[in-house]
Amino acid sequence: MSALNTEKHPIAVLVILTLFAIVGPVSIDIFSPSLPAITDYFGSDSATTQWSVGIFMLGFSLSMLIVGPLADRLGRKKTLMLGYTLYLIATAATLLTDNIYLFIAARFAQALFGCFGTAIARILARDYFQDKMEVRMLSYISACLIVAPMLAPIIGGFIQEYAGWQYNFLAMGAMAVIAMLGLLFIPEKHQVSKSTGSPILSGYKEVLTDWRYLRFTIAAGTAFSGAFVFVAGGPFVMISQLGLAPKLYGFLFAAAIAGYLFSASFGPKLNDLLGREKSTLLAWTTLAAGALISFATAWWSNGSSILGYMAGIVVFELGLGLFMPLCQARATEHMSKNVGTAAGLIFFIEMLLATLVSGLVGSLPEMGTLTLASVTLVATLAAGLSLRKSSRNEVQASAQTA
Repeated sequence: MSALNTEKHPIAVLVILTLFAIVGPVSIDIFSPSLPAITDYFGSDSATTQWSVGIFMLGFSLSMLIVGPLADRLGRKKTLMLGYTLYLIATAATLLTDNIYLFIAARFAQALFGCFGTAIARILARDYFQDKMEVRMLSYISACLIVAPMLAPIIGGFIQEYAGWQYNFLAMGAMAVIAMLGLLFIPEKHQVSKSTGSPILSGYKEVLTDWRYLRFTIAAGTAFSGAFVFVAGGPFVMISQLGLAPKLYGFLFAAAIAGYLFSASFGPKLNDLLGREKSTLLAWTTLAAGALISFATAWWSNGSSILGYMAGIVVFELGLGLFMPLCQARATEHMSKNVGTAAGLIFFIEMLLATLVSGLVGSLPEMGTLTLASVTLVATLAAGLSLRKSSRNEVQASAQTA
């Protein structure tokens, strides 16, 4: 079968690249409304099942560290075919096992291999297009990476309510099969590297000993963890403890993502108006306001308020949409080398912190939304403390880039 001409059929190519990009992210969120049902199926507890969310994020982050070198060594299409094949095997394992720990391990493998497409879709856009068309394609793919996780829990909620949790995993497998078919229609334009060297770890030590980099990375990671508490613990609290219907939880999840999407859309204009330092302070203040709203309503209702808690989470996500990109930019703004390594590590550290926090939530007492809101508030305070102290050189660097 002949491959598409990327210049003559850019829309078809965009559809295929977008499918590659969203398989991994959709796999995170589509099964979220099914977490209580999965817990019951395996006869487990919420603390253990929650690791299936956190471990997926860890696998996602590790995937981002290894997929680039693999794509350069093996080629884009071979790397994707390998990834989706192993992803399908992992998906089958989630459906066939009767052991919760094997299920969690399979989720890790799903993330590690299924998320290859998230990075390679962008690499292929650069291989196929140039200048304005490349930017346009990357913008469309980035937009879909935000919208798809917003829709996934809504779809997953309906699938859970009317079919069962297994069908959410069958939907994941179907997406991977369609993505593999899509590989037949695109060309391989990358010349495979013959190098046998291993530069993957070069620069990591220098980056990880840069305190300014770590400060902003930890701030972004702890703030993201404050939001991830809702992703990992929300289904158990709202569906299992408070009796919310899975399909309604999906809509609440989408509202939170919409808050992030809305603020991220005008973040660059705010940065131009206020500068990075003031914008960061405003973003953190918004985070704190959202965390306080969630905590206060949870405290006054003894953990039974869903609407009050969600109002705070939406405000928190509004702040997060501003805060995350700013911290990511400020973490590397002073660097003249190892920028690529640093950028990859930011995502890895964010996912690692989210994984640890999601595990912590499962071990805390069941106090309804008060448990979730308390962790989010602590994470917000930690993010603020990470930003607080600046050396003289850091202040000067901020002034130069503001």
